[in-house]
This record gives sequence, C-alpha cells and structure tokens, in this order.
Amino acid sequence: MQHRLIVLWAPPRSLSTAFVRVIAARGDFTILHEPLCDLSARGIYSHPQTDHSTQTLKNSTELFNYVQALRAQRAVFIKDTCEFDYRHRLTGTSYMREALHVFMLRNPEKVINSHYYINPDLTCSEVGYQHLAELYDAVKAESIHSPLFVDADDMILSPECAISNFCRDADLQHLPSALQWQSGHLDVWERTQHWHLDAANSTGIAPIKKQYSTRVDNHPVLHEFYLENMPHYEYLKREREAVLNKHLGDLR
Repeated sequence: MQHRLIVLWAPPRSLSTAFVRVIAARGDFTILHEPLCDLSARGIYSHPQTDHSTQTLKNSTELFNYVQALRAQRAVFIKDTCEFDYRHRLTGTSYMREALHVFMLRNPEKVINSHYYINPDLTCSEVGYQHLAELYDAVKAESIHSPLFVDADDMILSPECAISNFCRDADLQHLPSALQWQSGHLDVWERTQHWHLDAANSTGIAPIKKQYSTRVDNHPVLHEFYLENMPHYEYLKREREAVLNKHLGDLR
C-alpha cells in the first residue's frame, strides 16, 4: 500500500515554512524540506533519519525512489521552493502524476522585500513566480489530482480558517492542535536554518511585524522584479479563484 504524497510548491519567503510547521505538528507525515531545491543548488540532498543518521540522495531519480519507499510506511509531505525550474526533473514521473500538488501564493512585494533582506544577490528568476506558474501548468496536464492553493496572506489573517479549508480540500482531518507548536528549529531544515529564524522562533502563525529598509517601493531593481513577477502571480490568483469556485459548486 502506498500512502499519500502531498507536495507544496512556493516562492521563497512566502511563509511556506510556517505551513510546514503546521504539517509537522500534526505528526502523521514524514517531511522532506526542499529536496529538489537542494539537488538543483548543491547536487545533493540529505534527509535526517529518526536514528540521527542521514539519507543522502544525489539525483532526482534517487529522490523519487526514496519517496516511494517512504510512502510504503506512512504519508509524505514535501515542500520545495521555486527559485529553480524543476519541470525537466518532474515530467513523466510518478512524483508528478501521483502527488497532490499545492501551490502557495503571497503578494510578490512581500516576497521580494523579505527575500532581498536575506539574499541581496537575489535575481528576478529567483523570486520564483514564473517557475511556479509554469510548474502549475505542467501539474494540471499530468497529475491525477486537481491542484490546490494556499494563500499566505489569508493564512496570516485567519490561520484557523485557512488551515481548516486546506484540510477539507485535501481530504485531511483538521487538527486544531497543529496550529500551535514549541519553538525551535526542525532537523529537516538543518542546512538552511538561517532562512527560517522567524519560523523557528514562532509558536504559531501570526502577523509579520518586520520592517525592511530596502523595498520594492524604494529600490528600482526590486521594483522591476515586482513588475516581472506580477503577471504570473495574477495568473495563479485567477486559477485559485477558479478552484475555489469549483469547490463551492461541488459543495452545493
């Protein structure tokens, strides 16, 4: 028996790690954190094991086989960020076909401001919305499941409602207790923990209070990144509305 596979795709700095914390707090998924991102950036992905050893994977074929082996034991949740184009790795794979794919959206201005603060070498493509939109189209063409969306801005405003709706649409039991957790780093993000300080220090989903001195509204290059990424974001927002309308129609 193969258990479920859920894959969350997100632009970097879209609060996707906060969503991972919710899934981790449930306790019913094995979690992989940014495996394709690591393979693309470093040529290697390391997954911590419960016995404190590490499973090292050197290519996407090894990753996909490993995920299938994990699914024989329990459900698997994977989060990857889309600063890279993964379609050449995914096309025609069971990973692409069998997973429930979830796409996380956040206003590109907030994404860019936060990303530049962490990575001043940020490029336009690394903002990620073009890759996310292209991947969404590929998923629609190949996956046996209809893709879902999570809007980070909605999630911040109403965590209970956003997570409850996701669980309903993903056919998961909603566990309100998963909206709270103990602060601290998760071992699955060991390599990139400096990117996840806010998530590590959190005990739940809460509004972001951080202010940035360099922003889309005062930096011409970041403003250009914003203009380039907005059409892809707006396309995905329209697709999300279509998905929501379909779910509402199914409930009637």
